[in-house]
Order: sequence, then structure tokens, then C-alpha cells
Amino acid sequence: MARIRTSGGRVTGVTLASGEDVDAATVVTTAHPQISFLRLLDPAVLPPDFLGDIRAWQSRSGTVKINLALDRLPTFTSHPAYDPQVHGGTIVLAESLDDLENGFQEAVSGQPSSLPFADICIPSVFDDSLAPEGHHIMSMFTQWVPYGYADNPDAAALAAYAERVIGRMETVAPGFTESVLHRQVIGPHQMQEEYGLIGGNIFHGELSLGQMFHARPAAGYADFRTPIRGLYQAGSGTHGGGGVTGVPGRNAVHQILADRRAARWRQRTTGRLTASRSA
Repeated sequence: MARIRTSGGRVTGVTLASGEDVDAATVVTTAHPQISFLRLLDPAVLPPDFLGDIRAWQSRSGTVKINLALDRLPTFTSHPAYDPQVHGGTIVLAESLDDLENGFQEAVSGQPSSLPFADICIPSVFDDSLAPEGHHIMSMFTQWVPYGYADNPDAAALAAYAERVIGRMETVAPGFTESVLHRQVIGPHQMQEEYGLIGGNIFHGELSLGQMFHARPAAGYADFRTPIRGLYQAGSGTHGGGGVTGVPGRNAVHQILADRRAARWRQRTTGRLTASRSA
């Protein structure tokens, strides 16, 4: 989608990247709020207070996603035998709160974490169609690198950071490094440029107190409506968002259906009043 079209304060459809126009009385956007309202829409059609909230929206992140192809499952020193409750569960590399705090402070000061945190899963344990027989894939959600990497990436530092993550796995599962066949390291810059995640923020905006509940993504618009009639939002930057839950989409659909019922009721009521006056 290249543009959301409006007329008279109401959405009229979208224009695709191919140039094709698709007319629609209802449009749902799931893009980052600043993409939806500052790029896809003409900001001139939006009220100043709403625009101010969107422009001030904070979307920084120091997250790095690492995907690995493995020729075998890791063998953990603490639990050598295969166990679906271990290998199929969530594996967390974080030995203490001090480790987490130190890693965060390093990133705040402009340096990637020397001892990265990682939240890891191996989905091929339960779905063997994801990898060749005997092989596995590993997904690593890791933190932190400086948020400035979104606009000014440091490829060498990012690669060294990824090596430290893998090295940390090596300490709890000897031989792990040798099992890695391929790797994909996705830093904040790639998240921003390829996936439309401004700042590399996978939640479409920071989960800070000022950006939650009624203020997500703008004061008074946590009900999935927008200042443009017929245009709704259902991305991670909305109330209930900030995770892979589908909650914003579900709630946006309920809001759309409620608004349509209300519109039909108003039409029937108006028709009755008109008929009564004519009589």
C-alpha cells in the first residue's frame, strides 16, 4: 500500500504501490503509527493534537534477532538428555538482574552488551517440517545494542555481538558453536528498513507508561478508531498491542462491527423521525 485516500474527513480507499486504486468505506492499517499517519496519510487531514502525539511517539529499540540453522540439538551441561520440556520450552540466557542491568547500561552508553541477554526457542522440536531430518532451527530474541544502530548501523560491532550471544550458548551447551550451519542476524537497521519497524522496535513503539492504555498511540484513540471516519488501526502500536497476540486485530474488528450497528440504528431512527414528521 502506497497511500490511504480520504475525502471530507472520511476514508475512501487505498492506492497500491502499483498505482491501482481500491475503493473502500472501511480501511484497517496495521503499520507503525508514524508510517500510517505521517506517510500513508496526508498529515494535513489530521487534527493538530493527534499529529503532535504521533510525531512525539517514541520508538527506540536495542533488540537484535538471531536465527540459526543447527545440525543437531544443543546438549546442555545441566540437562544432557533430550527433554521436550527443556528443548521445546523457552531458554533464557540471563544469570542475574545485575547482568541485565549492566547490559542495558552498556547499550545506553553507546556500546553493545558485552554479555547479551537472549530469549531462545527451538520451534522445530515440535514441528519437524521446519528443518531437514535431524536438523533444527533456533530463534534468539536478544538485547541490547545502542538504539542509534537503527539509523547508523555498525556491521562489525553487530557481528561481534552475535558471536558473543552464540558464545554464551556455548558456555551452557558445549559444542553448540560447531552445530551452527547458518545464521541470520537482524539488527535495528534492517528491522527498520526492511520490515517497517521504525527504530527497530518490534512493538511499533516503546512500552513506557506514557505510551500505554488511553495514550496508545495517541490520547483518546485507544479504541482503534482514528480521526478519519472509517479508518481504523490494529497494529502493535495500539492498545493491547506490543506482542504477538492478535488482540488488536480482534478488538478492532469488534469496534468496526459496533460502529456499523450504531450507524444502521441511526439510519433507522432518522427514517422513522422523517416519516413521523411527514405524517
